[in-house]
Amino acid sequence: MFKFLVIIFFLLLGFESVAKTVTFLKVDFAPYYILDGVHKGRGRDEAIIDLLKQSLPDHSFQQILIPSSRALFELQHSKKTTCMLSLYKTEQRKQQFYFSEQYSTIGLAPTVAMHKDIAEKIIPKGVTTTSLKDLIFKNDLLLGKSTERSYGQHVDRIILKIPQDDMIVRAGKDSLQSLTYMLLKKRVDVIIGYPGEHLYLQSKLKKESQFIQLQISESPKTVLGFIGCNKSKESKQFLKKADMSLSKIKASPEYASLMLRWVPKNLQQNLVNKLNNQ
Repeated sequence: MFKFLVIIFFLLLGFESVAKTVTFLKVDFAPYYILDGVHKGRGRDEAIIDLLKQSLPDHSFQQILIPSSRALFELQHSKKTTCMLSLYKTEQRKQQFYFSEQYSTIGLAPTVAMHKDIAEKIIPKGVTTTSLKDLIFKNDLLLGKSTERSYGQHVDRIILKIPQDDMIVRAGKDSLQSLTYMLLKKRVDVIIGYPGEHLYLQSKLKKESQFIQLQISESPKTVLGFIGCNKSKESKQFLKKADMSLSKIKASPEYASLMLRWVPKNLQQNLVNKLNNQ
């Protein structure tokens, strides 16, 4: 009888350990996750996961790299407690995932990057914001984008109206890096991404001076990303604790520094204002 109780005790401990293990999915989107180079492991979202890990010592954290094109499918269908940072909280996604109440990251909305030689011909000097719709359709430009990415509902609607012949879509690892190289070589006119991504990849090529970033008038100035997890009882319990941790993390100077680390200086003020008012 004693042996039986001991076995049950250790089985229960094992189940509790599994229940308190959280797997975070990582994707190849630098600088949110930096997989190589001098900044390896120091991506923005990686740092937030580390802060959550420090604040929730009763949970075991795992991180798994997965192709971005499969990330949401794996997140939805995982049998274990699995989460992902910086997800848009849309009505459709709320049917598929549980979300944190607190946002996990805040950043500038998507921007377009252009080669300065092309931008100087069609963008008035001093302009920092442009209409994506006008930019593409009125100037007959070729747009480059990564596959399976959302840029917000308003921008997504514009992209859906662009003829396939006027767009280059890249899939797989380093898709935006490939598009940035094409932009440098003027094989594509405009690429869309997030400000930190553009800045990181341009600095990696050591060609920042040859590019310009413009905010998109059809987008809000800032966007919020939430923790999204697969729909399970354990995920819901984890998110309640994560919300309490996030409220403290976001009040720290370290959080503001992380959010601003890869934002171009000429675009930082919009994010600073939002961080100061959170």
